[in-house]
Amino acid sequence: MRALITGKGNDPRHFDLFGLPEERQWDALAENYGLLHRLWREEKVSWDGSTRPPLTEVTTSPRPFQDSVPVRYGSATSEQSTDLAARSGGPLFSANSFHPLAKYKALVDHYRERWEHHGHDPRDARVGTGFGGLFIARRSQDAVEGFRPYWDALFNSAAGKHNNSPFTSLEDAVERGSALVGSSQQVIEKIHRYHEAFGNEVVGIGVDLLTEEVQREQPELFASEVPSVIHRELP
Repeated sequence: MRALITGKGNDPRHFDLFGLPEERQWDALAENYGLLHRLWREEKVSWDGSTRPPLTEVTTSPRPFQDSVPVRYGSATSEQSTDLAARSGGPLFSANSFHPLAKYKALVDHYRERWEHHGHDPRDARVGTGFGGLFIARRSQDAVEGFRPYWDALFNSAAGKHNNSPFTSLEDAVERGSALVGSSQQVIEKIHRYHEAFGNEVVGIGVDLLTEEVQREQPELFASEVPSVIHRELP
C-alpha cells in the first residue's frame, strides 16, 4: 500500500448505518482521523472519545508494511475538511465529482491558505484530485455515448441527487466538470487544466461506475495512452 485516501462521505444515508447523528459528523471526522493515525503508527493503543466506544490496548493487524503510510484527507463539499487537513499537516485529496472546477478550486485554495495559517511551509502542501468518471474512445462522440448509461445511473441515485449537481446533461458535465470522457487527447488536456488550477501531484481515476468488462478495458486504454504524456509534460 502506498497511501490511503479517506473521508467522512457526504451521503446522509451513511449516518444511520453507523448510529451517528448527522449533526456530529465533523466531531466524528476529527476524532477518527486522529485515532486512525495512532492505530497505524502505534501498538497497544488505548483511546477514549465521544463518538465511538473506547479502545484498550488495541493493536491493528496486519501492521502497515511501510514505516509511515500517508493518509490523504478527502474533501468534497466543506471548508471544515480542508481546514482539518491543513491543521493536521496532511495532504488533501479533492473528490471533485459533482460540481464544476471553480467549486473545488475554492476548497483547494482554502486548504493552502489554512496550511500556511497553521504554520506549515507552503512548499510542503500536497494536493491530489479525483475525476468524475473515465471513458476513452477514439471519437469523443463514442466516448460520450459509451459513458451515458453510467452517468445517468449515478446522477439519478440518492447520492447524486443529494449533491445537487448543477450539470444539466452529460455533455454539460463533460464540458464544465471533471469527467474524463472523450479521446485520449481530450483527457490529457483536462488533466492539464485541473493541474493548472489545483497544482496537484496526484490524479485519482475511478472506474467503479462501470460494468466489469469495461472496468478492465478503460484503465488499459488510459494506461496505454495518457500517463506517458502526462509524465513528460508535467514532471
